[in-house]
Amino acid sequence: MEIKTKSNIVDHLAEQLNAPSRAHAERYVTGVFDYIREQLVAGNTVQVPNWGKFEPAQQAGRDARNPRTGESVPVEAKWVVKFRPGTDFKRQMAARPL
Repeated sequence: MEIKTKSNIVDHLAEQLNAPSRAHAERYVTGVFDYIREQLVAGNTVQVPNWGKFEPAQQAGRDARNPRTGESVPVEAKWVVKFRPGTDFKRQMAARPL
């Protein structure tokens, strides 16, 4: 399994769009990621048609357990990001061979 990074995405986009430079493609990729982050931090949902939806969600506080000592450790409530894949994306992933 190959791990894809932002750099891989930039290279692919620059090649696909025949961008004048890699820096142009990097600005676009960074801009998209920054916009998604800004919207989520502001409490907004970001939906990308045929791909999925990113939404902020509050995770309740809970008591966890230290596996080494068995001691109970409180974990505070926090904000997390949930991703819900779109119907087409789900279908494509389900059709992927194991």
